Amino acid sequence: MNILVLPNSFKGSLSARQTARVLQNALQKKHHVVAYPLSDGGDGFIDFFKVLFPAAKIIRTRAHNALLKMASTSYLWLGQEKTAVIETARICGLGKAKKEELDALGASSLGVGEVIKHALKRGAKKIYVGLGGVACNDGGAGIARALGVRFLDKQGKDLPNGAKPLLRLAYIDPSLAKKQLRGVKIYAVADVTNPLLGPLGSARVFGPQKGATPAQVRTLEKALTVYARAVKKATGKDLARTPSTAAAGALCAGLYGLLDAQIILGADFLKKHLPLDKWGKGTDLIITAEGKLDKQTLYGKAPLAALQLAKKYKKSVLFICGLCEEKALKALPKNCRLTVTCLSDFAKDKQDSMRHAAKYIRQICKSI
Repeated sequence: MNILVLPNSFKGSLSARQTARVLQNALQKKHHVVAYPLSDGGDGFIDFFKVLFPAAKIIRTRAHNALLKMASTSYLWLGQEKTAVIETARICGLGKAKKEELDALGASSLGVGEVIKHALKRGAKKIYVGLGGVACNDGGAGIARALGVRFLDKQGKDLPNGAKPLLRLAYIDPSLAKKQLRGVKIYAVADVTNPLLGPLGSARVFGPQKGATPAQVRTLEKALTVYARAVKKATGKDLARTPSTAAAGALCAGLYGLLDAQIILGADFLKKHLPLDKWGKGTDLIITAEGKLDKQTLYGKAPLAALQLAKKYKKSVLFICGLCEEKALKALPKNCRLTVTCLSDFAKDKQDSMRHAAKYIRQICKSI
C-alpha cells in the first residue's frame, strides 16, 4: 500500500519532523511510505523549510524572549533567494517559559522584531514569519518597536513593552519602520482565522494560554481595542475584524497593520509549497497527525490541507491525535473516508500520552 504521511507537531511531545520519522519507520517495512513534516506557521516552521531547502543555513543570534530576557535563538537563511524564515515559537515561545513565569500583560514580541532586523542586515528581501505557540499577547507591538515604530502616550512619551501599556496608547509613528522595510516583503503565516477582537478574538480565545486570568483577559481586550484604533488612525488598516489577526498572541495584527505583511493561512501555505496533488493521486492512504484535534484544526491548521487532499481524491485518511474534542468531529469534512485515533485512548492519562507519544503511535501503526 502507498501511504502519504503528513503530520503536524504534538506540542510538548514530538515535533512534526519526529512524528514523520516515527510513522515512516513503523510503516515502511510493509508499505511504501512518503513522509513529510508539516507546519502551519507554529512549531516546526523552520524544520519544514529546511526539508524543502536542504542547503539553507541556520543563523544563530540572540534576542529577547517573551519575558524580555536575552536568549539564544535562530532563524533560517536561504542565501540565493535572500529569504529569511523566522519561527516565533523559537523566539518568544510558550515552550521556553515555565507556567509560573507567564506574564500575559507584560510579555513582549520584541525579540521577533530583533531577529527580523538581524535578517534585514544580511540583505533579506523576503521574510516568512511563522506564527504560533508564543507566550505573549501584545498585538505584535514589540515586533514593530524593534523595527523603529514608536508607541506614544498623550504626553508624547514612549510606552514600555508589553500589552498592558497599550491602554495608554495615544499615537503610533511608523515612519522609521517604513524606511527600513522599503523593498522588503513580509509574509505572516497564520494557523487560525480568528480576528483580533471580540468573542473569538486574541484575548478571549488565546489569552488564557498565555497565563491570563479572567480579569487579565478583559484588560487584554481593552488594550488591544485601544491598539486597533491607534493602528487604524496611523495606517488606515482596520485590525478589529480582519481574519487571522489574532494569530500568535495577535502578533499577526502588528505584522499586517504596521509592517504591511501579507497574511497567508497555514493550510494554503502548505498547498503552495508542496506537490500535494501529485502525492494525493498516487496514494492509497493519507495519515495526518496533531497534538489536539479541535475546531481550530479546521480553520487553517496544517492537517486541514491533508483532509482536503483526501476528500479531493477520495482517499482514506487516518487522523492521529493526542486529544480530540467531540465538537470538532462533527465539523470534520463530509464525504471523507476518515478514521480518528486518539493517543489518549491508549495511554493512562494526558501526561502518559505526551511522554510516550512515539510508543503509542507505533502501536497504532501495527494495525495498518
